[in-house]
Amino acid sequence: MNRRNEILVVVLVLQVVLMVLLTTLRAPAAAPSGKPLFDSVKTADVTQLTVTDNAGKSIELTKKGSDWVMSNADDFPADAVKITTFLDKLLKVQSGRLIARTDTSYARLQVADTNFVQRVSFQSGTGAVHNLLIGTSPTGSSAHVRADGQPEVYLTDSINSQDASTNATSWINTAYQTVAQDKVQRVALSNANGAFEFVKDANGVWTMSGLKAGQTFDPAKFTDLLPRVSTISLLQPLGKTSKPEYGLESPSAAITLTLQQDASSAKPVVVRLGVKDAAANTYTMSSSESPYIVLVGSFNYDDFVNRKLLDFLKPLPTPAAGVSGPFSATPTPAK
Repeated sequence: MNRRNEILVVVLVLQVVLMVLLTTLRAPAAAPSGKPLFDSVKTADVTQLTVTDNAGKSIELTKKGSDWVMSNADDFPADAVKITTFLDKLLKVQSGRLIARTDTSYARLQVADTNFVQRVSFQSGTGAVHNLLIGTSPTGSSAHVRADGQPEVYLTDSINSQDASTNATSWINTAYQTVAQDKVQRVALSNANGAFEFVKDANGVWTMSGLKAGQTFDPAKFTDLLPRVSTISLLQPLGKTSKPEYGLESPSAAITLTLQQDASSAKPVVVRLGVKDAAANTYTMSSSESPYIVLVGSFNYDDFVNRKLLDFLKPLPTPAAGVSGPFSATPTPAK
């Protein structure tokens, strides 16, 4: 091998070494190794779960047999799939990425015993109770956590505060009432403005009872209400006991749906709207179809409370300019 070829070989070797070094330096660092913070607990072992936020709002869930219920709402049925999905995330939290271990960092990271974003408490079948404090989120998919009063704070991407929601809708099936809309034959509505009755005739056309001469019903102003009361979604179950503060004994509005009769001679469905919480934009509600009293969004139900007779009628004809008639608000002045 001549001198030139030797130089080329050396250069080639150096290039290969340089490429290996660059590849190694640029490779992402391996994730720190760790173990699950609750490695002795399995998802199927958990029998109770409580989630509390920093405002004191909480959700309490209890496993009864194979079912889950909201124990702070008279055992309203909870969604076992949603709970199991959450528990799987919770039990995957690991100790790999240590962030801090001194209590001076707890307040800043919001994982202190009295200063947290969310606190998750859960109990296994053995009776052991565990706690996870979920704190600040440096990114949308990660959060600082501290478990079981231990000094270490870790960063995890297995769970965040949005997963640990204190909104009931995150843990339940929100369907409160479902009535086949095409089976509804009669609707009676009463509110502070009066009592109104709507009946569907043999041709499937809605009419309004009790109108006087000159009053013409506009079906479109009624049929927009029907889907809102035949299919109802709840925001939060309150329990089975009616309390005076719910306002259901003297409701803001009452709606009675009479269904097409069948062999079972179905009873009318009665829905009552109670007190409105203007700040939360909710009404209390009860239905004869459910033993539970719930909160519903006010947007869909303000019309049931506020509508009056004129809101269901077609407007009166506007008289031609310069013509005085029975529909004129004021006579046309003489020229």
